[in-house]
Amino acid sequence: MAEFRGNNQAFATEKPTPRKLKLWGQRLLTFIFLALVVWLLTDHAQRTDWGAVKAALATYSLPHILLGCVFSAGAYLAYASYDLFGRYYVRHGISVPGTMMIAFICCAFTLNLGALIGSLGFRYKLYSQRGIKKGDIAHIVGMSLTTNWLGYGLLAGIAFITGSIVVPFGWAESGVALNVLGALLIAVVLVYWGLCLFANKRFWSIRGQIITLPSIQIAVLQILASSAHWLFMGAVIFVFLYPEVGYFELLGVLLISAIAGIITHVPGALGVLEAVFLALLSDTVDPARLLAALIAYRAVFYLLPLSVAVAAYGLNEISVKRMRKGR
Repeated sequence: MAEFRGNNQAFATEKPTPRKLKLWGQRLLTFIFLALVVWLLTDHAQRTDWGAVKAALATYSLPHILLGCVFSAGAYLAYASYDLFGRYYVRHGISVPGTMMIAFICCAFTLNLGALIGSLGFRYKLYSQRGIKKGDIAHIVGMSLTTNWLGYGLLAGIAFITGSIVVPFGWAESGVALNVLGALLIAVVLVYWGLCLFANKRFWSIRGQIITLPSIQIAVLQILASSAHWLFMGAVIFVFLYPEVGYFELLGVLLISAIAGIITHVPGALGVLEAVFLALLSDTVDPARLLAALIAYRAVFYLLPLSVAVAAYGLNEISVKRMRKGR
């Protein structure tokens, strides 16, 4: 009888909890989304004239590529400024150029290898090498993430409300759901600004971490820096697709692809970015031309900065070793 009760107890502990059900639901959604991406890419790959893709790539002149590089540099410069807000927040002693170099390395690795490696792993390593405490590094990471998604929310909200984003399945015909979502995203930004401007309580303790609201001036600068980052990203692709598609329509597709990349957890949104662009723009832009633009975009915005970041990281490691030997 005792054994029977023990089996019942063991069985009871194995019953799925709401948290486990939610986790499995998220995994199932991710799997379905990935399967859809794979199917879409496979279907387009079979129907694509790769000779035409190669020919489209050959049409890009040196000015095209250089302009793409300039916009890419602008996007990374704006992103690197995120860590300056963290510098102001924790008041560490690393110089402004040193802080932005760390942020640039982290951004390049985040975009290509994922946030866990780039945004978290590299920031902890590079900042801890300079004597920054783990708690302060967590604040810097949190400030960077907040800055990034505030600008995203503002731009995506505007895009949804104005109808700049082309959405499949007929959603754009009614526009109600998109308008509501856009209004909610903008409301989040306005609430954040309102708290920074009017809140009497300026800090909260969450799991032992003190979260402090920045001033309204810093909050506005956060939005400007993040918006510049996303706008420059859109400009890089626009250089390679002009005049096939309007800039704001293209920016809307880019904003959707960012969310798709987060859902799938694929490093660099590899394949996901392409699937979203093909799904939303292949009816208005020749698929071969679209793929050529995305290949050029990946080369200019992902691979080229990554190669620079790898070299910068290597030089950083050499410098750190020399400093340790000199002690």
